Amino acid sequence: MTAPSETVRTVRLRVDGNREAQGPLTLGQANTLQWISALSDDHFLSLVQWIFTVPAGTSLERACAALTALVRRYESLRTTYHDGPDGPMQRVAGTVELSIEVHQRPAQPDRTALSRELIGRLRERPFDLSRDLPLRFAVAVEGDLVHAAVAVYSHMAADYVSLTVLGERFTGLLAGSATDEDEPPHQPLDRAARERSPQGLRQADAALRYWSSILRRRPRCVLPLRAAGAESSAQDGGATTLAPRSADLYSPRAAAALDRITARTGASRAMAVIAALAAVLATRCGQRHVVLYSPAANRLGMRPRDYVGTVAQDGLISVEVDQPDYDALVRHTGTALLRANRNSVFDADALQREHDRIAHERGMPMIRDGVFNNISGNAPPDLPKVSTAETFIDWWTPTGFTNLLLFHLVRTEQALILELITGDNRHLPDAEMEALLLGTERVLATAATGNVPLDDVGDIAGIEPFARDGDWHFVDHSWIQLSEVNRVLRAALTGPARAFVVGGDEPDGTTIIAHLAAADGITDPAQAHLACLRRLADSYTAITPHRYVLHPGAPADPANPQAWRELPVLAEGNGRSAAAGSEAGT
Repeated sequence: MTAPSETVRTVRLRVDGNREAQGPLTLGQANTLQWISALSDDHFLSLVQWIFTVPAGTSLERACAALTALVRRYESLRTTYHDGPDGPMQRVAGTVELSIEVHQRPAQPDRTALSRELIGRLRERPFDLSRDLPLRFAVAVEGDLVHAAVAVYSHMAADYVSLTVLGERFTGLLAGSATDEDEPPHQPLDRAARERSPQGLRQADAALRYWSSILRRRPRCVLPLRAAGAESSAQDGGATTLAPRSADLYSPRAAAALDRITARTGASRAMAVIAALAAVLATRCGQRHVVLYSPAANRLGMRPRDYVGTVAQDGLISVEVDQPDYDALVRHTGTALLRANRNSVFDADALQREHDRIAHERGMPMIRDGVFNNISGNAPPDLPKVSTAETFIDWWTPTGFTNLLLFHLVRTEQALILELITGDNRHLPDAEMEALLLGTERVLATAATGNVPLDDVGDIAGIEPFARDGDWHFVDHSWIQLSEVNRVLRAALTGPARAFVVGGDEPDGTTIIAHLAAADGITDPAQAHLACLRRLADSYTAITPHRYVLHPGAPADPANPQAWRELPVLAEGNGRSAAAGSEAGT
């Protein structure tokens, strides 16, 4: 709906590119297409947006020429996506028609509000990736002068680094610091060819080996706590997930602390934040191994500042929080972050198969429960101004969100802006979210005055280790609730069953053994294991048993392990297939 003083028209321009071509997707495109396809058409993560910096006195004609030049130069802006004989493919059009919305609006002192309004309109319609250009432009003019310009792109066309490239080039074209005569950039079709070269294939294979080594020892959950209302959930046989929740920490104090920390350690600001966050998470949950997925805009093998496309794939940051002090943890985190970025180019389908195989072997899903996304280096110039010197937290409720913890590092200059979003406010209530954010800020503030022993993090952060009763057991690098394992058994199996914890000789040799009565559809360990795996999705603190013992019936007291052991045994084993897990340990 237009404002009373506004008129809207559409300018349509012909754009001729340098080539028309088609070919396979890049690994980044294939990965992005996979997760975008699982989202709703209007999901906020499927689109990215930008507010351009417009030099004073820019005419509509010059602005349209600059936008046209972007579409001419960057092939991802002229690309559609289709099914091919060998899977999805990309098709670059040689000539396209570019539509630009022109809004006649009086100039305003605060351009951000108007720009966000224009972006909201551009986001109202989903993209058809097989037909539409993966972008939309809009400008606001007063007379013939442009005072606001915005873009919305499909994530298939641009990642966060690409947004910065496009934004800087648009302004550079208007300011005269960039021209259409610049050397052509590396394009997605060029990257796809490189990825299929012997060097590219070796790199992807190395990434899979790196991921496999971490997935085999990562904890079941990044923050294993007892969910609020867990007792009632256990009684009704299922978990209740509440609405997603988001908290944004604004802290000028932490930004000033980062200046001093990075000067002392030589680390990047992101490394310092991840180290503080990992120390707080480890202190709270009692797991010294913190694993975070981290989208990495890895531009290996290309000029990094002039590539436009969706390169982002997950990196896997593996932080061992067993260092003596904060500075040592920062250095270790830097190495972990570098390794994660170097191993973030992979075949998404091959990695999914590895995920599934390891999940089957370990008896736990390889879920993307903890994510750290650093967009501070590519944040749009429309971030809210922090005018207070005090730390505060803003709350809001996103839609269509599923990760347990997603941290967005939005800004590190002038004020630290660290956003925490959860898809399960039952598991991570507001008080817990606030404590994690404020605890991270306190660690940074204290580390600014000197190195901090990690043993002091709890006191500094105001974080108490989670109190674990006899229901909790440390099994396979993970804190597990036996009651949750038994809840999974009740939900997955048709007959009586009970799991018991058995200690081992090794430090992490504790195992879980399930005794169960054979029933329809569950007559061997493999069937029992698959049934339990399917029921793990709604619990962050359960794994499947390591061994299944099937009996013709159940004892009078199912809670008595000796009573189960006195029954005849029909079958027993770990339930893992020969390819996924050896039966030797049964």
